[in-house]
Amino acid sequence: MKLLVLSDSHRKLDRMRYAIAQCKPDAVLHLGDHIHDAHEIARKHPDLPFHMVEGNCDMEGSGDTELLLTFDGVTIFMTHGHEYCVKRGLGSFIDRAHRKGVNLALYGHTHNALIQETLGIWIMNPGQLIRHDKSHVASYGVVTIENGAFTCELAYLPLSMP
Repeated sequence: MKLLVLSDSHRKLDRMRYAIAQCKPDAVLHLGDHIHDAHEIARKHPDLPFHMVEGNCDMEGSGDTELLLTFDGVTIFMTHGHEYCVKRGLGSFIDRAHRKGVNLALYGHTHNALIQETLGIWIMNPGQLIRHDKSHVASYGVVTIENGAFTCELAYLPLSMP
């Protein structure tokens, strides 16, 4: 199973479509900030499951701010991260993930792509889809799950994209 992890899309629908075409995922996880983008893309892919949480730029308050999902024995905690002040550090976010007993914790908000292991939990921030210049390349995450084991990787969009 392959999961596409997106965050902070901020109306960059063409970049979301590109990531879906490149990854060919079994499901898409959107970590917030312009959750409307995920809803819009999901309508174009009715057979592709989308799981999404709201971020600090999603003001309607009609969706979840956290989700706990399990795919093939791998438990995933996903949130945007603003409620855990991840721009100042990952301590409270990691503590929450640890208390939930997850294998993988996903967050966005900082716009900085990251994969690391802490306290036996893999942490991933897929980066952002907004900025796309020589200093900030748009990125997304890919989680591949097979037989209860998983790998995480970051993928970067080409600089020639608009």
